[in-house]
Amino acid sequence: MNHDPFKKENHLRTKLDEYHLDIPDFQMKPKGKRWERIINFLASPAKDPLEPLVSTTAGFTVLKLAPIMGMAAISIIQLFFFL
Repeated sequence: MNHDPFKKENHLRTKLDEYHLDIPDFQMKPKGKRWERIINFLASPAKDPLEPLVSTTAGFTVLKLAPIMGMAAISIIQLFFFL
């Protein structure tokens, strides 16, 4: 497998040669101790899953009515199955 597939494709070869990446040389910080990594993982901020619901008034209303509707549905299911 010593053949170069780009030797035959001159147009593709010129297009690929136009792009050059400059990768900066920077020091990677050491991994640290296991407990420090665990503490950093636990202390990192988490995304609020209810943020899209609370940010709008319609979502806030749904968030208020969802438990009421859920309890009504459970009550109706219990009435049908246990009476």
